[in-house]
Formats: sequence, C-alpha cells, structure tokens
Amino acid sequence: MGAVVQHGQDKTVSQSERGRRARRVVTGLLVASIATAGLALGAKAQAQATPKAGGTLIIGQYQEPTVYDPNRQYSWETYRVDKHIYESLIAEDLGRPAKDGPPPLVPALAERWEVSPDARTFTFTLRRGVKFHDGTDFDAEAVRFNVRRYTDPGFEFYDARAAATMKPVYGKLDAVKVVDDHTVQYVFKEPFIDFPRLLPQGNYVSGIFSPAALKKHGQDGLALNPTGTGPFKFVERVHGEKTVLVRNDAWWGGKAPLDRIIFRPIPDEATRLAALRSGEIDILTRVPPDAADALEKARYTVHDSTTAGQLFLSWNFRNEFVSKRAVREAIAAAIDRDSLARTIFKGRALASRNIFNIGSTAYDLAQKDVAYDPDRARALLKEAGYKDGEVRFTIITDVANQPAVEWIQRDLGKVGIRVDVVSQEWLTYTSKLANLAPDTGLFTMEWGFVTPYWLKLAYDAYVVTRGGGEKVVDPELGPAIARAAAQTDETQAIAAWKAANAVAQRDVAFLPLVTFRNHFASAPNVQGFNVPAQNFYDLTKVWIKP
Repeated sequence: MGAVVQHGQDKTVSQSERGRRARRVVTGLLVASIATAGLALGAKAQAQATPKAGGTLIIGQYQEPTVYDPNRQYSWETYRVDKHIYESLIAEDLGRPAKDGPPPLVPALAERWEVSPDARTFTFTLRRGVKFHDGTDFDAEAVRFNVRRYTDPGFEFYDARAAATMKPVYGKLDAVKVVDDHTVQYVFKEPFIDFPRLLPQGNYVSGIFSPAALKKHGQDGLALNPTGTGPFKFVERVHGEKTVLVRNDAWWGGKAPLDRIIFRPIPDEATRLAALRSGEIDILTRVPPDAADALEKARYTVHDSTTAGQLFLSWNFRNEFVSKRAVREAIAAAIDRDSLARTIFKGRALASRNIFNIGSTAYDLAQKDVAYDPDRARALLKEAGYKDGEVRFTIITDVANQPAVEWIQRDLGKVGIRVDVVSQEWLTYTSKLANLAPDTGLFTMEWGFVTPYWLKLAYDAYVVTRGGGEKVVDPELGPAIARAAAQTDETQAIAAWKAANAVAQRDVAFLPLVTFRNHFASAPNVQGFNVPAQNFYDLTKVWIKP
C-alpha cells in the first residue's frame, strides 16, 4: 500500500510533493463537512414548511425497470428504484440543485475513506451498527462477499453475469482486503483516481446486498428479493404494473417522511401525462416537451435541471458505411442538433456536441465536435465515392426516442443518406444491442456520468464492443484514454481526459445529440423533491403536503 499522507506525516518527501500528495488524500469527513454546509443552505432555501410524515408517493416511469440486482441491473429507471434499496460505501449529495454543478461525494455505508498517493489503494472505514433489511449485520466481510461475487471466479458465489456487468470498473482490481470488522481496502493494479466517484453511479452499481439473502434466494433470486441497507425496503414487484417499497424505520440515516413509494412503468407518453393530471401519479418522469408550459401554468413543478446523461447515437462499426470516418463526419454534419432540441424537444433540451455532458467535471464549452453543415456533408460523401442514395442503413431506437430519430432520418435524407427506422419497447430494444445486424448503422442510447472516466466506459461499450471499432477509429484514441485513466492528480487527469476527447471528436467516435432539461414534473403537493445534475434522485427528504 502506498503511504497515505495526513497531518504532516512522511517527512522523507519535499514540502511541495507533500502538498501534492495531501491534496490527493480524500477523506469522507472533509467531504461530509462541506456537504453538510451545502445541505443546510439548501434546507433553508427549500424547506418553507415542516415535513409531514406519512403518505404514499407514486412515480410514473417512462420505462419498465430491468432487474433489482445491483450487479446485473442497467437503465436509469431501474437505478432510481434500487438506489433506495441498496447503498454503496459512498453517496452523492443529491439535494444539491443542478444549477450548482455536479453533486459532491458524501459518506454512506463508509463514514470516511482514504486514497493512497498512487491512487491504487482505497481504505474505507465502515459505519457501525448498520443492519440489512433481513436483520443481518453489515460489516467488512459483507463488503468482501459482495466484491468477490463479481471478481473472484474461485468464490463459491461467483456470478459470471454480474462479473461481466461490473468488469468496466473492477476489471483491474487486485484484491479486496478485510482489515478489521469495520475497515475494508480495495487495491487496484493501476491508478484509479475516479473509483470513489464511480461507487454511487447508476451503472456498474456497487450497492451492497445482504450475503444471507443471496445465499437464501440464489443468484437469480436476489433480483426478486432485493435486500440492502437503504432507506426503503422492497415489498413487491408486478411486472408492467408497479414496484412497491416501504420505509425502513431502522435506517441509519433516520426515518424518511414517506410511508411508501410506488413506481409505475407507463411507457406511453400521453397515458403517463394523463396520470399526472388526474392525480394517479405524483411525479412524472420524462416530461413531454410540448406539455411542459401547460404543466407549469397548472402549478405543477417542471424541474429545471441538466443531468449528467444525454441522448446520443452510437455507431455499429460492422456496417460498411459508418466504419468510414468520412461517412461518420458527413452524418454528424447533416444533423441539425440545435433544431432538434428546439423543435422535437420544444427547447426543453440542449443541443450537445460533446460526449462529456454539462454535468461532467471535464466538460469544456470550447470542445465541440462537427458543426452543422449539410453542404459539407454532401461534399464528404462525394469525396468518399458515394452517389446520392447509395449510403443506406438502419437506425434502431427505443419507442421514447422514435420522434428524435425520425427527425434525424429527415435530416440525413436531405444530404442523400437513406435511413430506415426500427423502434422497439425498451427491454426488447436493449436485448438486441449485443448482436447488431450489419445493416444497422446507428442506435440510440441515453447515458453519461459525472466523472470523466465516462469516456473510457463509453469507448469500451460503444467502440471496442461494436464490431471492433478500436481497429476502425484513430489508433491514438485508446492509448489517450488509457493515459487519462492512469493519472493520479485530478488537475492533470482532467487535462488528459480533454486531450483524449479531442481525439474522439476529431474521429467522430461518438455522436451526441441532446442533453435533457426538465426531465421530471411533480404535483403541487409534492415537497422536497430535487433533481440534481445527475441521472437519478433521492426520495428520503420528499413528503406529501396535505
């Protein structure tokens, strides 16, 4: 383990180096004090009445969640449910308004944490007295059990499916060590300065489940009987209808005001909107852009936030056309993203030309990819040897994003690119992404993280695994991302991530479309609901006004 420099220790190094090392030491106590101050200010600004305990909050989701297994799940609508069941060692202050930037890290199941100077060893001091929902103890051995499930093939409870999901974050883990009952260490083979920020994210989720629950219910049964330490406990799930959670009165963070939360998947936009207006639901996910103004006039709150995620198009590098850089640039130049945001999303989205979203710590307004220029698009296609109508492929999408893709189909048609659109319900759609047909050129995805490590995750998920894209794009992109990921100084890391992003933009490795704003609407009686600069929210402070 590299020496952790604290309180003037390690006198063998220079004072300047000691200062640099000290800045790299992250402790939960320091972050907690900052976050507590922020929460106090937020409470003063928002809490105009005393929260009333009791009641049921009903949320209308725009997608059916996947599985409530923290190591197998994907999709934000899933994580918005199971983050209230499972907790990670570190959380984010989701009470911070989006306008104030990315939410800071705060303690959760770990009271504090330390990072070694080489950014390879992370030591967590765990919260004492915490119980899982089944009454068993949360301790360092429980954490180790969780991690071994997806990193240790020799472990009795190893799960290959969980390992595949978690590999992008834990693929370089060397060891997880129990120091004592309430101290655990993660040791990585390489520097991993972004690890703490990834712990509370919505994909590659590190939510801690009860080992006893997995032993009792089995690998597949955990999703049907999700058992964590969180502020709410799982009651039931009826696929296509609802998921019900009830308050955990024994939660270490104190009782939440709400008695119950019901998540209702309502994929049809008009039906979901009608449910909000009729009072069947209290919070609506993914506000229809043309309904936002009317909702505000009717005294609903349409939350003005810019998330860490975005809607983007990803390439299928097996396709004969988009595997060529000139065609990718032509496609990007042909799409009027400003008009897309203004027209399809009624100004309730921002045109995006950077895979680092506004919520990212590496976002730079000056970094922009291909500008809208249909004449340039036509010229690129001609230079590549294609006549009008010769470039033809399919774009596949989920139902929610079909209008945006049809707009793109129209834009591409104007420059002589013929596009077929295939739209499917979310779970069906995502099940097909692993094996794309060669005639598929593009597919939609909504994703993105606060941490700049998102670029590596996106590269691995949408370049390397999509028809061997790493052999097609600029060969410098992979090494540039690796250099950024290996940094141990945050300032240098941000600079390295921006440099890698410049390579990606030059090669049109990604095609961002829009960043969503006003993604949620809440009824007038819903109090304490905040949408941060993130893709999910915290319901522990929400209450229903009589």
